[in-house]
Amino acid sequence: MVLTSAWIAVMFVGGMWWVQRDIAAYARFQTQSDTLERQSLYRRWLIESFVVLVGASIVSLWLAHALWPFDGFPSAFAPAGRLQASDEEISSDKWLSIAIGLFFGIVLSVAIQWRGLKRSLSPQVGPDQALIPRNRREAMLALLLSLNAGFSEELFFRLALPLLLFQVTGSLAVSFGFSILAFGLAHAHYGWKGVLATTAAGALLTVYYLHHGSLLRVMIAHAVIDIVAFFIRPAIADWLISRKAPRWAVAAS
Repeated sequence: MVLTSAWIAVMFVGGMWWVQRDIAAYARFQTQSDTLERQSLYRRWLIESFVVLVGASIVSLWLAHALWPFDGFPSAFAPAGRLQASDEEISSDKWLSIAIGLFFGIVLSVAIQWRGLKRSLSPQVGPDQALIPRNRREAMLALLLSLNAGFSEELFFRLALPLLLFQVTGSLAVSFGFSILAFGLAHAHYGWKGVLATTAAGALLTVYYLHHGSLLRVMIAHAVIDIVAFFIRPAIADWLISRKAPRWAVAAS
């Protein structure tokens, strides 16, 4: 227990130092226009985040006596819920009715909120705007960053950290709550809005993990969220701009 508490203290102090260093690095990254400098920072974040988060996860899981396949669900987390599907099987007719209802509900919702959706997809200066890749080499590094974030961040914040905290506190609510907050603060380089957004995302990913009991699914979901933010959403925004621009302007570009 003493060793575990000492390791948690080391991670806390090291995490605070890393976050402050990350804030300064991201502020410098936002001012960079040279793609070689941007690629250098991409690579640095990729390597550092993998080494630090995966390394900390391995040590934490070792201290918690829980080095197992990532798709396993810890028995210690069982009281937190792991919402199970009802044992009652749903017939194919009921599934068809549910699917049809969901389809028309989504279509109606999109039709009603189309203008709001267009505004949300339009180009905006957000805290993560600087990370959007500007060429193919940056795109490859951004893709690797997204995949790495899905793997290393979920391994640490959704499994290793809460499991280790549970060994000390004995409370799953405190363990998961602190891990969600730490996940948000780890993105402090995005500013306070970014912290709030990532904290909310961390809470949703935690619920998703407890629902399905599969860390692999959460890793994939996290990576998909980042890929949508860095690639799909900007592509949709560019498409909307091209539709609004005059034909001569599009042709000239």
